[in-house]
Amino acid sequence: MRSTRRARADGRRLAAVLALASLALANLALPAAAQPIDQLQRDDEAVQSLGWRLSHGNAAFCARAAPGIGLLLADAQTFDDPARARQAYGLSGDIAVAAVAADGPAARAGLAANATVGAIEGAPVKSLMPPPRNDSWARVLGLQQRIERALAQSGVVSLTLADDRVIAVRGAPACAVRFIVDDGKGNAAASRDQVRIGRETLRKLGDDPAMIAAVLAHELAHAALDHESLITGVRNRRAVTQRCEREADRLSVWILANAGFDPAAAAAMNERLAAGTLALIASSTHGSTRARLARIRAEIAQMAAAPDHDWAKHFRREDTAPAEPAR
Repeated sequence: MRSTRRARADGRRLAAVLALASLALANLALPAAAQPIDQLQRDDEAVQSLGWRLSHGNAAFCARAAPGIGLLLADAQTFDDPARARQAYGLSGDIAVAAVAADGPAARAGLAANATVGAIEGAPVKSLMPPPRNDSWARVLGLQQRIERALAQSGVVSLTLADDRVIAVRGAPACAVRFIVDDGKGNAAASRDQVRIGRETLRKLGDDPAMIAAVLAHELAHAALDHESLITGVRNRRAVTQRCEREADRLSVWILANAGFDPAAAAAMNERLAAGTLALIASSTHGSTRARLARIRAEIAQMAAAPDHDWAKHFRREDTAPAEPAR
């Protein structure tokens, strides 16, 4: 698990996006490869869709599960020029749907990217105070959490759109984890309630859904096993981190299988690492690719002995005795 920057925080990238968006709005013909807004939204949708499939498929086994709808919000105030961002995305307000997971509850309810959101649970988003200058993500994170709280309380959340339509979305079981595309240089990371993957990493993976799912499954394993709490404040952090990476490698195959992916995708990703065609992960914490491949293949065989794929029951944790705390 490596540290990452906030999503869409790179001002130079935003300036380029908005400049090209202005050209598109001026009806200038641009080649398909020069449509960064489209690519940004494809990335967000892909990660939401794969993340939803993984979290929904493993909800029965996650200790922290909650109703989810497979939706990511966006806030124009996180852009360098909010007015131009609203124009580029065709928004009538700051808060909008950034992406929905294919086949998730939000998509089935008719929500789509770039739908301007005026209220959540009847509370106007304009009533919220502008975010502090040093944390432009505070407002959209607060709104995302408001959706999560509503779902946890009643299993349903209502969104009022700019055209005054009210869409009530009933949640479906999911692991209580958000999936975020990160514009920082980090490869992929996880806390106990959030998984991030870098946009550059998606390109390195060739936008291959199976390879992306393998990375997300590894990070979801960190979140599901709450490795963040296990690592925090211990003296022998390196040794505990290595143990957590081994567990995440092994649990990822169960997570993939329960979501309908071939668990061999986890091995295939590491084969690409071994061949030198993919540079993503530091071997100092994750171990050699040869050792990782052996662990993953052994775990696939172990999983085959448990046809119900119930990793909450059958997955073997390493020694989870508390490590010596830092002093």
